[in-house]
Amino acid sequence: MYSDIVILRSLLSEPKHGYDIKKYVERATGGLLNNNTLYPRLRRFEQRGEIEKVAEETSPGRPPRTVYRITGEGRARLLALLRDVDPASLAKEEEFQVRVGHFDLMEDADRRRIIEARRAFLEHSLAAQEELAAGAGHHPWGLRVLRLNIDKHRLELAWLAELETAVGRADEQAGG
Repeated sequence: MYSDIVILRSLLSEPKHGYDIKKYVERATGGLLNNNTLYPRLRRFEQRGEIEKVAEETSPGRPPRTVYRITGEGRARLLALLRDVDPASLAKEEEFQVRVGHFDLMEDADRRRIIEARRAFLEHSLAAQEELAAGAGHHPWGLRVLRLNIDKHRLELAWLAELETAVGRADEQAGG
């Protein structure tokens, strides 16, 4: 789902053709997006009225490139995807991080719900990792992995507290 968010976000600033959307997504996610993934999604967005074709660019010796623009329905879809606090989605690092990366498009209440959902996942996972570590006495290599995960969870929980503070400051600035 996070790639749908990034694809739609790529069109917020200006219309783009598929190649530019692909490059934007690759830069934003650090991963590769192949044409067999991108173009079916663009067709699906278009069928649902979330994007529309606005032009075709032509260059000598090259196939025409379709230029896409986000619609009002697309903006609404993007916001709905960002606000989704499904625990299974937010358990995935990339799903959570893409939402935080787009906090500028959300209200503080949505930001807080997303942070709280991620915190609940991390606290549950941390408790499970700590329980496993307590019983891992004869598995020194497994214990190293568990300790790494425990440290990562604690670090992210501290970072979530920082995010909450930043959201609180944004509330104060907006209010007065």
